[in-house]
Amino acid sequence: MKNTFAILISLLIGQSIFGQKTPISYVNYEKVKGNSNNPLVVDNRISQISLTSKTEFEFWSYPVPSSCLTWREYNGTWERKNDTIFFYDKYEIIASDSEFSFSTSDKNKFYQLEFKTDKGSELTSKNINLAFVYDLDSDWDFEEYEMTLENDFSLKIPFEEIPNINKLASIRFLYYLENGEKRFGFISADETLTEKEKDLPNLIEVTFIEQPEKEIVNRITKAILIDNRIKIISSQKNNTNLADETSELIFKDYYKKESE
Repeated sequence: MKNTFAILISLLIGQSIFGQKTPISYVNYEKVKGNSNNPLVVDNRISQISLTSKTEFEFWSYPVPSSCLTWREYNGTWERKNDTIFFYDKYEIIASDSEFSFSTSDKNKFYQLEFKTDKGSELTSKNINLAFVYDLDSDWDFEEYEMTLENDFSLKIPFEEIPNINKLASIRFLYYLENGEKRFGFISADETLTEKEKDLPNLIEVTFIEQPEKEIVNRITKAILIDNRIKIISSQKNNTNLADETSELIFKDYYKKESE
């Protein structure tokens, strides 16, 4: 009889909480241990769970609370089954939209970049934004330029026009295809874009992938409701053929219902 009574009380509490008007927020603004007084410490954990309607939710993280540019929102739908809450969200992953081939000519005292598409479609815009990215150990950081491609959509950049070329780690490009799609990437001979290990070859062919492969990732986050608190117990997503480099959601121990 006592167990039945306890279950009934628990269900009534849950119904009371979820019977209120939305939005309802559950929060935990706990800071990283040992760094609570440092405003620049990055904390990527979810700090706020908001039930914005009877079917929709938002997760919020505030990596650097004083900088809204770092804030992140994740949203989707939710449902409740007894004392368990299921949060459903999805996101898209896209295969690399640019490919590179390299060679070196010791005679050339310049970088030669050649641009094309994988399906042979004609490029139209001759405007391209390039930036020289330097090794983290150098005094240089970033040099950005607007440049114009030749009629064959190539570009020559004399070595003497690149400041501090001995510390050049990569070349960043930004280009728009005829349909308005952006192609943004880094040309580098190293795996790390901001650390120079070897010289960048001076003959570079850049191939824009017109229709890069895409996949949808579905994620289910499971939580339990304990009185006025939500505790996340798992977060899972489906396997993909493409590499999924999206950061995992990181949760705090619990989230307490915010006072109205």
